Amino acid sequence: MRLGELISYKPIGFGREEWSNPSIVVEQCPAPNEGLIVVYDSGEKFYIDDENYEIVILTSSSLAIT
Repeated sequence: MRLGELISYKPIGFGREEWSNPSIVVEQCPAPNEGLIVVYDSGEKFYIDDENYEIVILTSSSLAIT
């Protein structure tokens, strides 16, 4: 995922109607929390990862997370 992308996510195994609101990717965590992605959703920051969450990219950004 890239900085600035708009995504929707839900815990793996949850129903089709339980996707999050559209959320913007704002940060990728460095070690020791590598793999965690910080998203901004409804005025709050949430930490997600692609091992425990299904993630759909809604729009793309040309900025790479470093």
